[in-house]
Amino acid sequence: MSGPQSRFVFVVSTSGSVMNQVLTIPTVRSATHSVIADRPCPAVDKARAHGIPVIVFDEGSNEAFSVRLSDYLIRHSIDYILSFYTQFYADTLRTMFRDRIINFHPSLLPAFKGMDGFGDGVAYRAKILGTTVELIKDVMDEGKIVMQTCCPVDPGLSREQLRHHIFVQQCKTLVQVVHWIRENRLQVNGDHVTVRDAAWHDLAYAPALEASEAIDLSIPFPERCVEPG
Repeated sequence: MSGPQSRFVFVVSTSGSVMNQVLTIPTVRSATHSVIADRPCPAVDKARAHGIPVIVFDEGSNEAFSVRLSDYLIRHSIDYILSFYTQFYADTLRTMFRDRIINFHPSLLPAFKGMDGFGDGVAYRAKILGTTVELIKDVMDEGKIVMQTCCPVDPGLSREQLRHHIFVQQCKTLVQVVHWIRENRLQVNGDHVTVRDAAWHDLAYAPALEASEAIDLSIPFPERCVEPG
């Protein structure tokens, strides 16, 4: 279901840096039903600090976690998952929530899949880094691409500055995608994802950012680089 009443959950296994930042945005905060973690992790305390209900399903296996998560999503009428989960959901959950599990990956997929897409891109000496928003499909990091971002590798920037730039792009795209879903503009036809009436004027964001909450989001470079995820 897409529309103004769409309900989201974050599913996390990580530090929760992106989640922590976007929960300061009113639209994302109001759309977030809860946060589900598969283990005790820093994201749990960050979500609680925002007053978001948090549940830890520490089931010990991906299959058991996926079953329990499926039951929870159905029971609470959840529409979409914002995924920062480090494993790959079981087939039954992926089928049940087809085109409704949204992954935010710190590389231009299909390049640099896996746990450290940003680090792998840097190690390969790529001249352009970026991020990908995808609807999870049947193979990890081979989903249906919703939008991507571009980040030229300026040799004058440190690794930490580049990582921060990617972090900001991840935050902005999450905010924008939530807006598109709540405006009922995200359309999926087979493996092709489009955004109704999307704009294409910005080379850094394709499609271009539109929501003021995404465009205006400003995150100062920290003294210590944020952790991925």
